[in-house]
Amino acid sequence: MAELRSGQRSRAMLLLHALVDIASAHPALPGPLPPPRDAWHLLIRAENRSPAAVDRLLLHPPTGVWLNRCLRRLRGREPGDGPLWSGVGHLHAIAASAALLAGIDFRGAVPVREGAVMLPALGLARIPDTADVAEVVRYGRKTAVLSGPYSVTLPADFSEDAPGWHGLRRLRGEHRGIVCAPLVDDLDPYRDFLRIRDPERLGDEEWQGWQERFGNAWRLVSEQRQVDPRGIGACLSSVVPVPYDAWPEPFSASSPEAFGCVLLNGATDPLTLAAALVHEAQHIKLSALMDLVPLIEGGLEKIHYAPWRLDPRPLRGLLQGVYAFLGVTGFWWDRLRRAEPGPARDTAAFEFALRRAQTASGLRTLLTHAELTPRGEEFLHRLEERLTLWLAQRVPSVPKSLASDLIHDHRLVHRMRHLAADPEPTAQWARAWRERTDPPGELPGTSVRPTRPGAPARPALARLRLADPAGFARLGDGRGTGLPGGVDAPDRADLDWAAGDTAAALRGYRARLEADPDDIAAWAGLALSLPDGAARTVLLNHPEVALAVHRELRTAPGTGPDPVALARWIGTRTRE
Repeated sequence: MAELRSGQRSRAMLLLHALVDIASAHPALPGPLPPPRDAWHLLIRAENRSPAAVDRLLLHPPTGVWLNRCLRRLRGREPGDGPLWSGVGHLHAIAASAALLAGIDFRGAVPVREGAVMLPALGLARIPDTADVAEVVRYGRKTAVLSGPYSVTLPADFSEDAPGWHGLRRLRGEHRGIVCAPLVDDLDPYRDFLRIRDPERLGDEEWQGWQERFGNAWRLVSEQRQVDPRGIGACLSSVVPVPYDAWPEPFSASSPEAFGCVLLNGATDPLTLAAALVHEAQHIKLSALMDLVPLIEGGLEKIHYAPWRLDPRPLRGLLQGVYAFLGVTGFWWDRLRRAEPGPARDTAAFEFALRRAQTASGLRTLLTHAELTPRGEEFLHRLEERLTLWLAQRVPSVPKSLASDLIHDHRLVHRMRHLAADPEPTAQWARAWRERTDPPGELPGTSVRPTRPGAPARPALARLRLADPAGFARLGDGRGTGLPGGVDAPDRADLDWAAGDTAAALRGYRARLEADPDDIAAWAGLALSLPDGAARTVLLNHPEVALAVHRELRTAPGTGPDPVALARWIGTRTRE
């Protein structure tokens, strides 16, 4: 991690130097602020006094977000948020923070945004004024933010709150001597790399809830030994609470532009949070590694199947997912070995089986399609060695079966949503069905045409059955109130599938397709519930073809054919 952090520091310095050069020559700058080189010289003064202070600012995740956004804006590649001088002028706030941490006396102008001055990595001063520019002044031990007649005096410990000042606080996790203490950033406008955000200060109760969940999650991270917990702690520098929802997984995200930052939706349990921390730490490490060592050439086309995403992905994204889910697989393998028999063990077994299969699928795609560098080949083959050991581990039958079904389910839904069968061959197959002749010799070809994915219910039902058998039984009896993630009460067929009653599930999915022949989730459920045979084989391997032919047949008067009979007929020409 020290090597990766050094690389990220060099990267930030290169970007910062480029920004100063471009901004210094821009005709619309510096506006009401001093020239950008003044901030550069203040940074040099701070580094001469305290290199660690400048490092802290260079490696502060919002600094990376701001640098990349600002450079794209200066090059005309991204629309702005507010005046250009204010965005570029954030450099003066970064330099002021570095100078404060270094303990040097100075006076410098900084931009004001929505009545506040953000001092990155330190905190936010509220300025009860409409000024666009304020001053940060430090003499001796006193630091203040000045705007006209108003003054906000900063406390000696910047993380503490004071009148007019919100300090950036830290979460703390410590277990077995392993510490992780990232900032919880609810203030910086650049803290969320997905969009600019105004300050959203957590209340005391919310803050305590985050601290409690993080402390419990860090204990779980520290106990596992498949991914070095000290390395995880070393690369988590900030946690950003965000309101984004995601389904079926809780929301978490990281970005190469924000080294060390994790966006998290706080509504999650410690075990899920621990797995998310491992997952995002893997992303952070790999992004930093790829800045230093090229692993893959090209790979930007969003056409490939990723078994953990509902949309087509580029090969570079697939590489990120494989590495992240390799870590998550290891986390759940460790949990499985430690868990006592019961719901906790069943849950760990399910997650382990699911994640190792997803990782193996993504790895096969990379090894087949990616143009890898020699280092990239070495990297993937080392991942393959680790994964091979886990693929050989035995898993109890029910968690293994549910995980296997969900691997099929995800792929089925993906293919039906995003693969379009070629129209003319599809029409030929439909004519052959109507005329009761032999099927054509070849299946229609397909092309990737991304559409908006839906929200699957079956993964949540599988997890509920294993983690909370009593709650699952209540839901099956009609006494439950629905599932998390904004999904309504589940369909009866999905409940029967999750319970292992495939005969009842098959009847339910048939009924759903009679009511709505375009119900993609029901087509997938049909494939999962069918017994082995030609119809199941076709639906598992070519669901988009069966659906396309069925739709073509429905363009003529009359009702569409029975989906199972159609799939069985298509199967007379396939042997897969």
